Amino acid sequence: MTMTNATNCGFLKFRFLTGISLCLISGVLAACTPPDQRLFNPDAGKPPKPHYPPAPPSKPPPAPFLQIVAGTPKEQWAPAVDRSVKLALSRRPTIMFVVSVLSPEAGSPAAQVKALETLSEQDGKAVAEQIVASGAPVNQVQIDARTDTSSPKGRIRIDLR
Repeated sequence: MTMTNATNCGFLKFRFLTGISLCLISGVLAACTPPDQRLFNPDAGKPPKPHYPPAPPSKPPPAPFLQIVAGTPKEQWAPAVDRSVKLALSRRPTIMFVVSVLSPEAGSPAAQVKALETLSEQDGKAVAEQIVASGAPVNQVQIDARTDTSSPKGRIRIDLR
């Protein structure tokens, strides 16, 4: 019987140690979070963020009142400018005519300045003089010159204000 008591005692020690180790293991496992989807994807389970589309493109600038391609002979554009100026002045006598000389981009800054000067002196000045000859007072005609990279040829644009 002593042998069985010794065996029982050893068995009880084994069970006791096994029980304690199981309690420790289960306690350790209870403290850890079980693996889930977030183990591989940290955004899993989060509510989706809505996708906002980009803003629509802005409206293109308004069309010019008149536009003349640089180098066009005066006989072709002068009658149209004359009629248009008289019509605009009949509707609003204090209207401002803005003559914009638009030059294509040149190779260097010096060449760009030269192209703007040439285009302003030749075509821009002729269009402004035609507007004045059509009945607009000189103080209602404004001339400006700038570079326009969107067009391969020079243009004279007439806007109204």
